[in-house]
Amino acid sequence: MMKNLSIDYDGLLLILQEKLRERKLIFCDETLTLTPCHKITINNNIYTHFIITCSHSGEKFFLKISKGNDAAAHCNPYLMKISNDVGKYYYPIILIPEFEYNGIHFFVLNFFKGQSLDVISKVLSKKEWQYISSKVLDRIDELASIHADLYSVNGAFTKKNCIEILVEKMRKRIIHPVFKQYPFQNLINATQHCELILNNCLFSIPTLIHMDVKPANIIYNAQTGFVSLIDFEHARFGDYDYGWTQVLLSGINAFDQEYKEIVVPYMTKGRLALADAIKIPKFKCYIFYQTACNLIYYHDHGLECPKDMIWLFQSLLNELSKE
Repeated sequence: MMKNLSIDYDGLLLILQEKLRERKLIFCDETLTLTPCHKITINNNIYTHFIITCSHSGEKFFLKISKGNDAAAHCNPYLMKISNDVGKYYYPIILIPEFEYNGIHFFVLNFFKGQSLDVISKVLSKKEWQYISSKVLDRIDELASIHADLYSVNGAFTKKNCIEILVEKMRKRIIHPVFKQYPFQNLINATQHCELILNNCLFSIPTLIHMDVKPANIIYNAQTGFVSLIDFEHARFGDYDYGWTQVLLSGINAFDQEYKEIVVPYMTKGRLALADAIKIPKFKCYIFYQTACNLIYYHDHGLECPKDMIWLFQSLLNELSKE
């Protein structure tokens, strides 16, 4: 049973005031207010993120609940290097590292004025959609310019290569209950075939990839034209093609129709589209794995998985298990 957890707001505000003052992010005489803005579920408990507002200056910050596996801190030092001429960040930056209060883990980010596309999708014009599409592609390309010495998994660097990382994950995924309807030997064969294919592939240097590009994670400010990608919970340093696979599959995910019909086609125009990607062995392996992850997500959250996603997984399973 889901249950809402209560928070001692007064106590939390005192801690936030102290931490923000220590880092000279607010003035000593500033008072704060908390506004709930987005609910999340962790271990059957319902939590909420908050907007922190300074009563005098009007300055705002974002107070986020940590899920325990958030990769934001892992990416933070790299994202901090990307800012404009006046020091404004293009991405969410951790201003106060994770801290615990009453058994709940929080961290504080900079706040972006604007709204996520899933909230405002119905009021956007086609021209705005096209503009946003171009800016999202700019953000993806911008992240692709950020590199590290090693690949990463679950918010930590590893000495494993792309093949080891993916095959290890695939072996864990295929034992999930959602795949009980498929012959287990077919799942094993497909995984082994993917390993053979990947052993003959080339990979990019460790590149920062967002891995969760979707309407809810795209912020748009209609007044300034600012567009940003938020929520780096699933971000990692990986093969650039792996990140592009997630972008391709967002076109058949359960997102706004406008996003699927305008944004994804715009971003993939002149680049690799899904119809062509599934014909390339390396992308075939990536897409097989990512569709499996999507099936697991919908199953675990009690949601209906898009039929196109199921069909694509089944088609690739059938193909990879026989080759």
